[in-house]
Amino acid sequence: MTLQRTSYFITAAVIFSLVPIFAQEPKKGEKQQGQSDALLRLETELVQIDVVVSGKDGKLIRDLKREDFELFEDAKTQQITHFAAGTASNPASWLRIERKPSKEGKTAITPTEIRSGRYLVLAVDDFHLSPENLLLAKRVLQRFINEQMVANDQVAVVSTSGNIGLFQQFSSEREVLERAINRLSVQTRRATSPSDIPRITGYQAELIDRGDREALELAVAEIQRLEPMPPPQAGGGRRPPASVSFSSSDRAVIQAQSKARMIVAENANYTRTTLSTLEGVIRSLQTLPGRKILVMLSDGFYLGGNSSSQLYDLRRIIDAATRAGVVIYSIDARGLVAEPPGGGASESGSVDIENPGVRERIESRAVEAMRDGMFSLAHDTGGKAFFNNNDLNLGLQRVLDDNEVYYVLAYEPAESRRDGRFHKIEVKIAGRPDLIVRTRKGYLADNENKLKAAEKSAVKQKEMSPEKAAKEAREVKAAQIRTGLSSLFPLREIPVSMTCDFIDVGQAGSSALITAHIDTSSLDLEQIDGTHKGRVDLTVAFFDEKGKPANIFTDVLVLNLKPEGLEMASKFGFSYYKLVPLKPGFYQARIAAREERTARMGSSAAWVEIPDLKRKELTLSSILLTAGDDPQMAQNEIDPKIGYQLRSSTGNRRFKRGGKIDFLVFAYNGKIEKGTPDLVIQSQVFSGSKLVYASPLAKMTVPENSDLQRVPYAARISLAGFDTGEYELRLMSIDRLTKGTAYRRVNFTVE
Repeated sequence: MTLQRTSYFITAAVIFSLVPIFAQEPKKGEKQQGQSDALLRLETELVQIDVVVSGKDGKLIRDLKREDFELFEDAKTQQITHFAAGTASNPASWLRIERKPSKEGKTAITPTEIRSGRYLVLAVDDFHLSPENLLLAKRVLQRFINEQMVANDQVAVVSTSGNIGLFQQFSSEREVLERAINRLSVQTRRATSPSDIPRITGYQAELIDRGDREALELAVAEIQRLEPMPPPQAGGGRRPPASVSFSSSDRAVIQAQSKARMIVAENANYTRTTLSTLEGVIRSLQTLPGRKILVMLSDGFYLGGNSSSQLYDLRRIIDAATRAGVVIYSIDARGLVAEPPGGGASESGSVDIENPGVRERIESRAVEAMRDGMFSLAHDTGGKAFFNNNDLNLGLQRVLDDNEVYYVLAYEPAESRRDGRFHKIEVKIAGRPDLIVRTRKGYLADNENKLKAAEKSAVKQKEMSPEKAAKEAREVKAAQIRTGLSSLFPLREIPVSMTCDFIDVGQAGSSALITAHIDTSSLDLEQIDGTHKGRVDLTVAFFDEKGKPANIFTDVLVLNLKPEGLEMASKFGFSYYKLVPLKPGFYQARIAAREERTARMGSSAAWVEIPDLKRKELTLSSILLTAGDDPQMAQNEIDPKIGYQLRSSTGNRRFKRGGKIDFLVFAYNGKIEKGTPDLVIQSQVFSGSKLVYASPLAKMTVPENSDLQRVPYAARISLAGFDTGEYELRLMSIDRLTKGTAYRRVNFTVE
């Protein structure tokens, strides 16, 4: 593996003047992996699940075949129409349903096999985590990101309160994930105080609301023992009618029941919000291919007193997990619970002489009650629940270990399901009752009435006036674009990749350079008079770290391609470039591409930090990468009078094995002495934590007649000898006059 350095001279103002119309050719088969659809499409009578099989010792079974599996829906045998085995390093193939308009104007549905890496959602239940356990969870997640996360992992940190905001998106960038973790905070809620009379805990309130006599008597006894009685009524006062008079015991019962209902209602509200957020996150993953893992960190929650059956139907989450291909793992952040949550004897009201041991029994049962929902979510989606372990990182590692080997099964139900009922799925291993099979427990079928209502809505839409139809179409389009910009993961009906780099170019000042690549072959172009026509709306939005929009704009890509142009566009795609001035700060850039003809969407997101150059500290621009296919860069020296114009960074940072990479970086704010700065730079390439190349320090040559505060440096990396995989290029620049240093790094893929 070699890195060839080339000194060159460049004028920053023209760096973007000679960009190509088309980017490099995408990886063979990239389209099939990029375009995704739901893994479970009941409207096409396809059900797809992934299965983990282990022995009684917990070890995963790795050598099963299609004929080893028996699959049942509502106890009826189903024929397995698709089977694949996968591992963490070699993902299994899934079926994706492609929908494209046919020449007859109908929708053509085609199942296609795709392979995809691993997606991991770290769901932090900040509504139910105690302050000390939330702090512990943050430390655990930081360690996971830095030590346990591996290349190709796409990780999202989400909170049940949603307070992370923009950071709730999949990323492989550790810095972004660490920022998301740091934003986690305790959510304010009205907690009962230990000094309250009566001191009713969450589970005791649940029992009182269900009519548990022992729990109610405990609260009543506490009120009668500790709360002062109302003063006797003055002799001359009127007494209330006998029909509304209450004894002290009656008043204590009413007081205890009222407070219990208040606590149950409060807990139910937070539980509903938590479970609703989980369901929404899971359903949003439906169009992602591959095995998806959701790990929930929580202290647990109650499912709701006397109204528990109406609080939240957990089957909705199970249905969402089945449709989206998500496995849930639950980790109790409390670890080993040694003391009942009700507290020790030192707390007010914790000792009851008349009812010895009652509170302890209630709160001992509360430990398991808080885990019931967590256990059900994991068990019914094919995952596991990890309780009574104080090493949370060990729990996360067990989650990863449990996903080393899995199997994908698909079937077409023998009967059409439009009854709105929950249909149970069961998988067994033929002749091996000793093996443990874990998968999702079923799905909720669509309701026939719901489908008919949708059909009526479509008919009604056709009968609208042209003006009203146009208005509704605009509203639908705006909603689709908002969905594309806010999605937890990139939409792939139109594959779009994007990079966002910091650069300062003269009068434009500090800016973000967007480079997006659009897979033109995925577009449904209309052929008119031998020309292939189409329109794609590109909406770009920049949000600051608090989620406030900093810049939003739309560009329109109008395609009019002759056959030869169509062939080139289908092969190479289309590249979109935009230089956007921004103030110093940390931003997320999002792009949504919407095809006008079909309303199909594609989206992508990237983060960029715009440093404050006014601080006069040595700073590097982002590293701009491009395929090294220009023969001029192979020369040892570049004519300083001609200069060299390097293209903008590629939109996907993927390069062919055995090829070359050119990179460009600018150094800002170098100290000037005797009319010139004295800057040196070193390049390093890492594969994971392994250093695979390090260059010697090289002097950064100042171009003739250029800004001494913007010193460029370019070099070429030969990929000969690089294995396929993920790499990181790191640059370190040193100002030898001030001893100041500046760093930059960028990830790229060799394929």
